[in-house]
Amino acid sequence: MEHLYYKPSGKIPLKGIFISLITAFVITVILSIIYIALQWFIPFIYLNFFIAAGLGLGVGGGVFIAIGSGKIRNTKFECVLAVLCGLLAWYCQWALFVSLMYEAEGSMGGGMWVRSSFNLSGFWSVLTHPELLFQAMLSLNDVGTFTLKQNTVSGTLLWVVWVIEALIIIGAPILFSLSGRSTSPFSEQNDQWMEERDVEGKLKTVNDPDQMIMELNTGNLKSLKEFLPADDLSNDYATLRIYESSGDPVSYISVTNISHKADKKGELKKETKTVIEYLKITVAMQI
Repeated sequence: MEHLYYKPSGKIPLKGIFISLITAFVITVILSIIYIALQWFIPFIYLNFFIAAGLGLGVGGGVFIAIGSGKIRNTKFECVLAVLCGLLAWYCQWALFVSLMYEAEGSMGGGMWVRSSFNLSGFWSVLTHPELLFQAMLSLNDVGTFTLKQNTVSGTLLWVVWVIEALIIIGAPILFSLSGRSTSPFSEQNDQWMEERDVEGKLKTVNDPDQMIMELNTGNLKSLKEFLPADDLSNDYATLRIYESSGDPVSYISVTNISHKADKKGELKKETKTVIEYLKITVAMQI
């Protein structure tokens, strides 16, 4: 049934390679700088996890934008780019951090430097000489870079913290890429990404997706037009999203079930489940 759903063509335009690489790398470097700035000026070590997660997700978003700009329809390329950007983000933020350490003046307990200035030549030197970076990491690990409950964190525990940080920064873009831009419907005819359109109104909850798919493949679009009355207050319904491109005879749809279930406090919690994703529709649709 693979032919029933959208499948990326796998095309990688030559121009798109340069556009995607430049876009992704520039965004990654900028986000790495912001990441270190936040860590440097925000003294709350407990926020570092969220800042690292923000960097990882930001880099993933950058890859998404880069793949879209380059019109890349190859999922493997997107995954490789995500890995490269994750590694670049991790390496750049460390190079910047170490270069700031070299320029630091004065310190607080636990190795927290309070004053520093950015030196471009120093940053470039560390960035282009990995041995300087890793030697600095060894030295910083010995003295510690922050305190936790008035105790300096160093040695094995600090390595564990750094490994977790690296996994977040590098892993988040990779996870992001698994359902990234390259998997979205693309019009090969018009050489552009298809536009997304959410159909207004609520459909009946889809309890049997396979049955619905069989009906749609026969050209019967009745199930996509059975909207609930506007005054229907039901908490369970389905939504329809269409992917289309002007002049392209092929379009795709995704159907998502929406339900609301009460939690332990009795409050309704919204749950979403995509039951049909990127199903190919060749019949002219007017919904």
